[in-house]
Amino acid sequence: MGEASDTVLLVEDNPGDARLIQEMLADGSGNRFRLWRADRLSAGLDMLSSGHVGVVLLDLSLPDSLGIETFCTMFAHAPQVPIIVLTGTDDEVMALHAVKTGAQDYLIKGEVNSNLLLRAMRYAMERKEAERALRESEERYALAAAGANDGLWDWHLQTGHAYFSPRWKSMLGFGDDDIGHDPEAWLALIHADDIDSFRAQLTDPRTLSGAPLNAEYRIRTRAGDYRWMLCRGMAVRDRDGRPLRMAGSQTDIHDRKQAEERLLRDSLHDGLTGLPNRNLIIHRLHQAIDRMQRQSSRRFAVLFLDLDRFKNVNDSLGHTTGDKLLIECGRRLGLCCRPHDTLARLGGDEFVLLLEDIDEEMDAIRVADRIQRHFATPFVISGYELFMNCSIGIALSAPGYRHPDELLRDADTAMYRAKADGKACYALFDSAMHHRAVAALDMESSLRRSIDRQAFVLHYQPVVELETGRIAAFEALIRWPHETRGLIPPTEFIPLAEETGLILPIGRWALREACRQLRRWQGTDERLAKLGIGVNLSARQFSDEGLVGQVADVLAETGLPPACLKLEITESILMVNAQVALARLNPLRAMGVRISMDDFGTGYSSLSYLQRFPIDTLKIDQSFISAMTRTIEGAEIVRAILNLGKALHLEVIAEGADSGDQVDMLRAMGCPLTQGYFFSPPLPEHEAAAMLKRKGAPPPTR
Repeated sequence: MGEASDTVLLVEDNPGDARLIQEMLADGSGNRFRLWRADRLSAGLDMLSSGHVGVVLLDLSLPDSLGIETFCTMFAHAPQVPIIVLTGTDDEVMALHAVKTGAQDYLIKGEVNSNLLLRAMRYAMERKEAERALRESEERYALAAAGANDGLWDWHLQTGHAYFSPRWKSMLGFGDDDIGHDPEAWLALIHADDIDSFRAQLTDPRTLSGAPLNAEYRIRTRAGDYRWMLCRGMAVRDRDGRPLRMAGSQTDIHDRKQAEERLLRDSLHDGLTGLPNRNLIIHRLHQAIDRMQRQSSRRFAVLFLDLDRFKNVNDSLGHTTGDKLLIECGRRLGLCCRPHDTLARLGGDEFVLLLEDIDEEMDAIRVADRIQRHFATPFVISGYELFMNCSIGIALSAPGYRHPDELLRDADTAMYRAKADGKACYALFDSAMHHRAVAALDMESSLRRSIDRQAFVLHYQPVVELETGRIAAFEALIRWPHETRGLIPPTEFIPLAEETGLILPIGRWALREACRQLRRWQGTDERLAKLGIGVNLSARQFSDEGLVGQVADVLAETGLPPACLKLEITESILMVNAQVALARLNPLRAMGVRISMDDFGTGYSSLSYLQRFPIDTLKIDQSFISAMTRTIEGAEIVRAILNLGKALHLEVIAEGADSGDQVDMLRAMGCPLTQGYFFSPPLPEHEAAAMLKRKGAPPPTR
């Protein structure tokens, strides 16, 4: 059997007609077609079942079938194969009926010729192929539409008639009969805030000229709620360019829009408290600055709030309790705001309040007072009654502000001033604060550069044995040679170093340099083998877990005997955390390093702690030494500390002995060691070395 396109099935019972058709095919096609012939409908159906037939030539009057039923039976058996009906002149009406039912064409036997037959066959097969392609295209479109889960719409612009697919209606909860063919029934469902822009897109000349329609809107469902939809479509025009119809689809994008809204909200709000975050408050500040620049009377204020001692809550009760406290603080702060104000959480325990449209600075001060009153009531969190205060910095709007960061910076600066003034209060920003902040920043930068260059020096103040006048030890005191300000004393830069953490590298350098210098002195005179050196430790250094290892490394590096090193710490450092203090002091004492309690008498002065901690030396604070020559009580305090040291077998040093009268009184009281300006101020290394030669070697240590 030949290919389907080459095979012609002729169903004809008349041999003469069959021979005539065969000759026409042979003459016109040059034996291109292979002819199968059947004289019965049943035989033709069997041949058709082979699936290799390109076209059927069918006589309607057969021995086993007559009339239109012949065609219907053949067409039902293989609707994909084109059929041309062969008929006589008296059966033309029946042939036309067959064409209407599905036949591709009909030919009158007495009037057909070779050309007419071949042309009819070619057209029949081409039309059938076109129908097949169209059918496949429609099936693909239907499958794609069903897979996309979209609703379809088709609007005839000339008649005003619209078609909405069942899916279009069902995605809104409507049945097939609920929405008619009026486009206004569609438009009436669109949200009032979206309909104007959608109508504008529909009637836009660009859309009507064929540009794609792409619009998002909210549309009311049968349940009465609104869902976000994406409407896409395109207009079709006639030959004159006039729009005839517009068709497209509707896609449900409600879940996507809600996700976008959540993402937008999350990007602008704090995840813990739900308050606006830094991004949103920056945006609102931009708006406030722009309004004030356009209208100077639109004044506003920024309040920067920081919770006092919030870290204590986290450290003692845990972060879960701390988070609950932050949420409650945010709620209370919200009670102090007006509806058009913005309260934001920047992070940690910092909040910012933007007060808009104020008349004077007292408006901001009244809000700050209101916040303090609300915080006066204790917070009950996780069964704990917590007393919290906040420090508030206030920056008022001014023409010079151009960026939100400038306002936040100044409000933050004022907040730190409030903390310095005693916490639980507020402070108004002024230009002097900014100058101080800039100076502190400049000092920090210079300090970092000096650390990189190790551009510090140590001065040494002698500790003198009163009985002999000889030097028993030195206290190493750091100085900072500044590029423009000269020699800066520690009182001016150590607090900043503590705050920024720079005290750690500075302290490591000072410890190493003091030990190295003492070892150099000891190497020049064997009588200085017992000379000691005192080095101060700050709170930040003492809390550093690597302290013990650092001390051990420095002693190993410099070769200094541990007993010659005395680490000086204040009472307040010891009392912050007794367990941590013991964890630092015990291993230091075990390696032979001596421990001195500096400024004794100004802190807790607990006798039980003196027994508990491995202390070697008490240094009487200079305030007591200064007072002892003026009052009897001052003298008795010094005497009591000396007796306490003797009773506990502790070495005692009197600090700040600056006058002969003070030295005489200390000698009379039996004070063994003292230091102060009466003997010498802190000296550079070369002057301290010269003093050592004059004063001689210290006595042996206990």
